[in-house]
Amino acid sequence: MTPIQALQKYFGYSEFRHQQAAIIQHVLDNKDVLALMPTGGGKSLCYQLPAVLLDGLTIVISPLIALMKDQVDALNVNGIPAAFLNSAQNPDEQSRLMGRLKNNEIKLLYLAPERLFGSENKLVEFLKSLPVALIAIDEAHCISHWGHDFRPEYLMLAGLKDYFPNIPVIALTATADKLTQKDILEKLNLKNPAIFISSFNRENITYTVSPKRDSFNQLLDFLEERKDESGIIYCLSRKSTESLAANLKEEGFSAEAYHAGLDNITKARNQEAFLRDDVKIIVATIAFGMGINKSNVRYVVHMDMPKNIEGYYQETGRAGRDGLASDAILFYSPGDAMKLKGFAMVDDNPEQSKIMLKKLDDMVRYCQLQTCRRQFLLKYFDEESPETCGSCDVCLTEFKRFDGTLIAQKALSAVYRLKERFGSTYVIDFLRGSKSEKIREEHKQLKTYGVGADISKPDWQRYLRELTTMGYLQVDGGEYPVLKLTTQSEAVLKGSQTVEFIESEIVEEKHSFANLPFETELLNELKSVRRDIAINENVPAYVIQSDATLMEIATYLPQSLDELRMISGFGDIKLARYGREFLAPVKSFCERKGLNSKIAQKKQKRERKAKPRGEKGNDSRKESLELYRSGKTIAEVAALRDLSPITIEGHLTYFIQTGEIDVSNFVSREKLIKIQDAVEGYGDEKLSPLKEILGDNYSYTEIKATISWMKGQMEAS
Repeated sequence: MTPIQALQKYFGYSEFRHQQAAIIQHVLDNKDVLALMPTGGGKSLCYQLPAVLLDGLTIVISPLIALMKDQVDALNVNGIPAAFLNSAQNPDEQSRLMGRLKNNEIKLLYLAPERLFGSENKLVEFLKSLPVALIAIDEAHCISHWGHDFRPEYLMLAGLKDYFPNIPVIALTATADKLTQKDILEKLNLKNPAIFISSFNRENITYTVSPKRDSFNQLLDFLEERKDESGIIYCLSRKSTESLAANLKEEGFSAEAYHAGLDNITKARNQEAFLRDDVKIIVATIAFGMGINKSNVRYVVHMDMPKNIEGYYQETGRAGRDGLASDAILFYSPGDAMKLKGFAMVDDNPEQSKIMLKKLDDMVRYCQLQTCRRQFLLKYFDEESPETCGSCDVCLTEFKRFDGTLIAQKALSAVYRLKERFGSTYVIDFLRGSKSEKIREEHKQLKTYGVGADISKPDWQRYLRELTTMGYLQVDGGEYPVLKLTTQSEAVLKGSQTVEFIESEIVEEKHSFANLPFETELLNELKSVRRDIAINENVPAYVIQSDATLMEIATYLPQSLDELRMISGFGDIKLARYGREFLAPVKSFCERKGLNSKIAQKKQKRERKAKPRGEKGNDSRKESLELYRSGKTIAEVAALRDLSPITIEGHLTYFIQTGEIDVSNFVSREKLIKIQDAVEGYGDEKLSPLKEILGDNYSYTEIKATISWMKGQMEAS
């Protein structure tokens, strides 16, 4: 049997994707391989298909039990005998498995690295007695200290070639920069390996970054039209996952939390419910999702910024594994970077700390982009791409620009005059002529001091970010990053290069990735059939067939098994097992509606227009600000606008956070310090406990103003 015949028979596809064909051929030729392939790009097939064709056993090293069970279920449904060995199995189960292995009844065996080389078992000696044909190491980046998800137990695999010197090894990962790739090859001691790096472009995913302002309501707006779709929402802390899941439940969404602090029974129950579509949303820390093969995840949301591009890319890649249009949304606040710096530092290892801080800085740059996000991601993984993709928030937005050459010259001159030794906060205070004691006296004598006093702090923050993105400034990483000039800076300072900044944005309708023009009623019937089969087989529904396959059926309306064979995902095994069950509702639907087969029209891709994104604005707050600036009191503004004073306070304290209103207008310096101490000690979730602690001499307005000021300081850091 040829590889392409095996692909059709067992997996139901008529052609390979990315570099699968070449990778598989190298493995069949008994050669070592390192394969980098995007999440959802078909990594598993690169060892599962050779396992079918090779005589003997394929050992698969995998980091998580969930991944093992998921893939073993899918293989068995496809008619490929597979099993996993883990600590959750009792001695009788393990003994039966050993018997099946001795009788050559298993083609793929999944296990964790510690099971293979653990000091308390002799499993490696037992496996050496079997006809091992191939060893696959999934999530191979876990072996590298420079990878984003280092796992010490993976270091055990360094001795793999000593035990199996003549067995080909395929190492696979979705995310590894050049340093990590080199480390993987060295630690695994692969012999003259072929290295395959597939395109990292997940073209069906739309990438969006939104400011973390009122992010819960932004999230609710996004989820409102997606109540029947599956999604993963990532939070930074365990507490946040539980509170967000509870809040979503109160709003009528089907959601559960998942984090490492939950007991194993709860974690397993919540994960299983999500895999089987009984729960639509999992709110999780990054403890969830590695290796999860659920194909119909339609969106991944990050409520907090991830600590590196590799982790972000891998987590967003859990959306749209079936190839259908999906979303990746990230809510960003500059304060996130400050929180994550502590996590990036590695004790007693300054070299690794520097690398991790650089990765964090790259993540911040991604969040602050005013250019194509997809291009940035691909360039990060050393892949060239067009300047626009048409399916990220930046490319879906038309920006109005203005000549900001003079502003750029002021900023670059300030960095130069300060001898490239200070960070953005100091540079901005210097430009705005701050009277703070933090500004050195000798700097107050420089000509550039105060030349940007007419520009607000938030605008200066934005301009410095844009100058960095455009390459006129660079951030020298480390625990205390400083701004430095680049080779492009000189042309701007001399006036031979103009600089344009973004003034405003106009959202426009552009093309995005395609959904098929399917029959919705039929699709729902097909999902019911799939659910019933899945319950009977005791596996998640997507293991039986993906949403993409059902959507193809509901589009092309196949009328026979031969026509159903032309639908992606129906190989010989699934056709024989489930073909007639899926055909029955199609025929019945077509008879009722007077429709015929459209299989002759089957094409690979279609395009649809993206929905225009909603207008943003804070006109109401701006109106309150203008009235306040004209000399009106809060009470007068409230009366003029027919709003409550509390609402007006909310409007104005927002502008304290942005730096457009000075906090001293609302609270004295002495009170500010005491309120700040109380907030840092007790949190800012509720005002009444703070008021009780501080006493009657402190008003709610003063407390709210201080909290807004603190948030502004955090964002400016």
